[in-house]
Amino acid sequence: MLISRCYGRIVFHQIPMKLFFSLKLAALATLTLGTVGFSASSAQAQFTESAVDQSKVVAIARPYGAGKFDLLVIEQVPNKKQCWSESGSGPVVINPLLLNFDFTGHCRRATDSNGYSVRIDGQDYGLEYLLRVVPRGNELVLVATPRNPKLPELVLGSTQGLQSGFMKIQLYPGWQFTKRTFNNKALGHFYFSASQANIQTSSSQSQPPSQPQPSSQPQDNAPSPVTPGTPAAPTPPAEPVKPVSETPVTPTEPVKPVAETPVNPEQPTTPNRVANYPPKRPVSPPKLENFRKPY
Repeated sequence: MLISRCYGRIVFHQIPMKLFFSLKLAALATLTLGTVGFSASSAQAQFTESAVDQSKVVAIARPYGAGKFDLLVIEQVPNKKQCWSESGSGPVVINPLLLNFDFTGHCRRATDSNGYSVRIDGQDYGLEYLLRVVPRGNELVLVATPRNPKLPELVLGSTQGLQSGFMKIQLYPGWQFTKRTFNNKALGHFYFSASQANIQTSSSQSQPPSQPQPSSQPQDNAPSPVTPGTPAAPTPPAEPVKPVSETPVTPTEPVKPVAETPVNPEQPTTPNRVANYPPKRPVSPPKLENFRKPY
C-alpha cells in the first residue's frame, strides 16, 4: 500500500499484487548479485590446485568455421572408455572418440574460459588472461592474451605443424595441467599452471629474440677496415670552401610625395543638401485685428 499527500490530505493507494511481487523480486535480485560478486572474488582467492596425471589430459586445437580453431581440454577417467586417440607427428592428429558415445562418466571436457584458465605461482589469472588458439607461421599457437594491454602475452604451446582436423597442442617446458581445488576437493576446472622462472626460461628457449644481422655492404661515411701491417691510405685533403660572392644591393629610388589637391574655399567640401530644397517663404506675423471680436 502506498501513502501520498494530496491537497493536505493523506491518500491511501492499493498496490496490485503483481507489481508488489515484481518490486520484491527486483530488490532481492540486486542483493543477490552483490553477494555473488563478492563471494566470487573471495572464493577465487581461496582456490588451490592439485596435480593430475599429465598423460590423462590433452589440450586440443578444435577446428570451427573456415580456418578457425579454439581450445578444447579433455580428461580421461581411469578404467573407462577411451576418449581420444593420437596418430602421426608434426602435428599429432587427434581422433575425438568421445563424440561416438555418451561420454558421461567416461570423459571430462572443458570448452571455454569457465573450464580452464592460467595459474602462475599459485595465483589464478583467469580474469587477467584469455586463452586462445591463433595461427602463426606453419603451426597453431596457444597464447594467453592479456585483457590489460600493459601485461605481456604468454605463449603456452603449439601444434608443431598444421592440419585440417583436431590437433594436439604440445605444451612448452614449464607448463603442466592441474585441477582447481576447493576445500581439498578437486573441481572440474583445469589450470595451465607454471612458475614465473620456468615461463621465462621456456619462452627464451622456444622463441629466442631475433638479433640484428650486420649488413654486408658498408654504409656511407663509414671508415673502411684497416688490415694489420698495411699502412693506412692517406686521406685526400678536403676542398677549400669558396666564399660566396655577395650581390651588390641596388639602392631604391626615393618615394615621391603625392601632390595634394588644393581645396577651394568657396566650394563646400560636402554637398549642401539644403540647396536642393525650394527656398522658404517669409512668414508674416499675425495681425491683432484678426483676433478681435465685437462684444
